Amino acid sequence: MKFISILTTTFFFMTNAFGASLKGTADALGSEARNIGLALGVFALVVAGIFLALGKQEGGQKVTSAVMGILVILTAGTLITTLRSVAGGA
Repeated sequence: MKFISILTTTFFFMTNAFGASLKGTADALGSEARNIGLALGVFALVVAGIFLALGKQEGGQKVTSAVMGILVILTAGTLITTLRSVAGGA
């Protein structure tokens, strides 16, 4: 019985530490995902520019799609922060 009480006490004290490290990991993952998304967006913009320079018919559409994708990636952080503040989250 004493072992169970020690185990539960340890669990309750360690839960905050696990939560903090999990939040830090999620924040780091979000930051890296944003960087990867921007890199892919720039690559897509370069490919779309090549299509446009070669005179391909869908070049303009590809440039527009690449620019819109980059704008979505850049504004995602602001949108999430705004929605959290409106919803009353932390």
